[in-house]
Amino acid sequence: MLATPPGGNPVPWAAVSIHPSDAARDRTNDGWAGQPNGFTAQGASLLKLLSRGYNFGFLPFRTAEVDGLPAWAQETRYDVRARVDADDVESFRKLSGMKAADTLAAFAARQYTGQMLMVQAMLAERFHLKAHYELRPRAVYLLTASRNGSHLRPTTTAPEDGSLSYSSDGQVSAKGVPMVLIATLLAYPAERAVVDHTALPGRFDFKLHFAPNNAGVAPEPSTDPDFFTAVRQELGLRLESGRADVPVLVIDHIEPPTGN
Repeated sequence: MLATPPGGNPVPWAAVSIHPSDAARDRTNDGWAGQPNGFTAQGASLLKLLSRGYNFGFLPFRTAEVDGLPAWAQETRYDVRARVDADDVESFRKLSGMKAADTLAAFAARQYTGQMLMVQAMLAERFHLKAHYELRPRAVYLLTASRNGSHLRPTTTAPEDGSLSYSSDGQVSAKGVPMVLIATLLAYPAERAVVDHTALPGRFDFKLHFAPNNAGVAPEPSTDPDFFTAVRQELGLRLESGRADVPVLVIDHIEPPTGN
């Protein structure tokens, strides 16, 4: 007997509409919006759609985390509208309303949630997607504790709570998060996979401030340290270059979406 996925068993989609986005449209309002009976996405890349179904993190896949996407799948963006049947709304509410701590636990264990399985089913039906994870060698950063020990604080949040936050203006924070997910979060400003070698057990709270490295984000020069210095000074951790086998989503087959 198969175990119930975190959040509950998936329910079928009653209707899914997928169209290529208008390339000339103003994209300032593009994004992903959840509804009680489904979701709507505007201007979503395949990486973002794949992330909703396969990524064990809270931010979209980086390009290096997916192998085998053809050029059209890297360039085209889509408007998606997916809805469940009225009889399945309550079940879908439970799937999409997982507690943060339950989602964190599922991601840390690399378990697909019921809602992720629904997105996978949509991608398989409409894009004929076939994909699997493999360990692939990559340039990474190895995360270790500094010589004087980490500055991470054991969490003060209740077991049922937890959160992650990342902003491109140089702010990262977390509450009630294990090291494996802290490494995942740090990978975004690091722009490279981060592998946890700290062996620190438990869950932690932290805030990290650093000078953004993408031009045009800060309205004036930042007085904050660069990202790697901030990790060392504020978290008591070190990021050192290395190579390691890391999970990569391998695309075995994908086609442009079938008609609506």
